[in-house]
Amino acid sequence: MKKYLLSLAVLMSAALFTACNNDSSGPNTYEVPVSNGAYVVCSGNSYSSIPGSLTYYDYFTEKATQKAFSAANSGANLGMTVNDALRYGDKFYIVVDGENSVFVTNAKTLKLIQRIDLTSATMLGEADGVSPRRITAAENKIYVSTYGGYVAAIDTLNFSLVKKYKVGSYPEGLTVYNSFLFVANSDWGSGNASITLIDLTSDTEKTLTDENIRNPQEIAVAGNYIYYLDYGQFGPAPTYAQENAGVYQINAVNLSSISVKSVIPNATSMACAGSKIYAFGTPYGSTDPVAYTVYDIQTGLSSKFTPEGIEYPAAIGIDPLSGSLYIAAYQPAGSYADTSADGFVNIYNASFSKVGTFSCGVGPARFAFNVTTETIKY
Repeated sequence: MKKYLLSLAVLMSAALFTACNNDSSGPNTYEVPVSNGAYVVCSGNSYSSIPGSLTYYDYFTEKATQKAFSAANSGANLGMTVNDALRYGDKFYIVVDGENSVFVTNAKTLKLIQRIDLTSATMLGEADGVSPRRITAAENKIYVSTYGGYVAAIDTLNFSLVKKYKVGSYPEGLTVYNSFLFVANSDWGSGNASITLIDLTSDTEKTLTDENIRNPQEIAVAGNYIYYLDYGQFGPAPTYAQENAGVYQINAVNLSSISVKSVIPNATSMACAGSKIYAFGTPYGSTDPVAYTVYDIQTGLSSKFTPEGIEYPAAIGIDPLSGSLYIAAYQPAGSYADTSADGFVNIYNASFSKVGTFSCGVGPARFAFNVTTETIKY
């Protein structure tokens, strides 16, 4: 396996979910997006006092490095519950819930540059900055959601707070699309969930509510539609069965009267790339086999697939350039998943055939991809 350069076809498809900025650096050069590897964000296990970590899989060597941050920083741990990570420009950002912090590192070496304490007085403050959850970036700023009910906009050059946005209760996933910030407010599944839209040019906000917005966790935007992963709600004792989980679509053209529909039922994890949404479902309390689905946003059609070698899936990711599918899983321990042991990741091609596997840390939770640009001369 080697690094992946973005083809024209993939670039056109990827534009549905992301905006690309290819500035020319000279009359005979152009910038080409390149993917060099995959990061596995491993949350650890706070109950067992196992700190979170970062595993890096290098496409050139086809080798995985566990505890990659620790290896680059003299054995230092990230702390409890690593939630999210993102490469943006020449930096790599790691969000750690239990430390109330974003660790800013050099994207090439993972050497620590700055630790941003979101509960500090110069950031969001002790109450508003607690438990950072998810991260996205745009226009030389990172945006981080916190369980304090805020999103922090932070300058990527001097790491100062540019703006703090009050959003809904217990915000989770967020994304920037066409100068709008979209935030999934989970409300911890307590009945007042919503989606916040912030116009970043005017700083005006709009809140979307609907009976089908129950506990949103992740969010993506494609064309005229918002897609969000919803955990639904948990039923009564003794089973507490999870109900109404899935991927939902909102018509984003006329937000004065939104229309919400389910596009992937029973989903509990999703990944978006190009014109596709990949998801699997492991609703709590269900005895049904794990369902894997790919949904085509252009056609509105979905199909099932069955990845080889996965019994207890934990996270799913798509390399935005190659289209390779990554599924992280727990090791089995009898009839249960071992949430205190190292996990593993299987790699699948476009036909869902397994093409690789590697070990990762405890509690694999999310993927981030080492996508950058290279200057091509012609």
